[in-house]
Amino acid sequence: MYKRELENVLRDLEETVSGASRVPLTGKILVDGDVVLEYVDKIYATLPEEIRQARDVLNQSDKLLENVEGQGKRILEDARTHAMRMVEESEVMKEAHLKAAELMDQAEKAAQELHHQSIMYSDDVLMQLEMNLEKIIYSIKQSRDELKDHYQHKNKKTL
Repeated sequence: MYKRELENVLRDLEETVSGASRVPLTGKILVDGDVVLEYVDKIYATLPEEIRQARDVLNQSDKLLENVEGQGKRILEDARTHAMRMVEESEVMKEAHLKAAELMDQAEKAAQELHHQSIMYSDDVLMQLEMNLEKIIYSIKQSRDELKDHYQHKNKKTL
């Protein structure tokens, strides 16, 4: 959708430039600066959706990391609580300590794995967003090049 909007704005800008008054013998044109700036503003207005998406991805990544850290802390706290209950209820204290250590290790490994997975997910989402933004920038550059070529082609015809 943004590409179509951007193409429409660029087409309107191209029509404005190609329909502008020409300065005789110079190959230059007279264009209302305010009109051109309006088109530039419209071009910028089509891009913020991608920027908002990037910001949303970063916010989601932050929330995901907070969630993972919270889960890790809960898992560790649950392991500690469980270990304390085992020690209090058990007659064999050594066994309780071994199980508590095992639960702590499992909880730490689970927290590390969740943290690793959230970072990998965030990286994947940001990489996709980066590729999309590169495509947009490439499309804008192509449109600008086409506009320049069109302008230069028209100038050659006029001379």
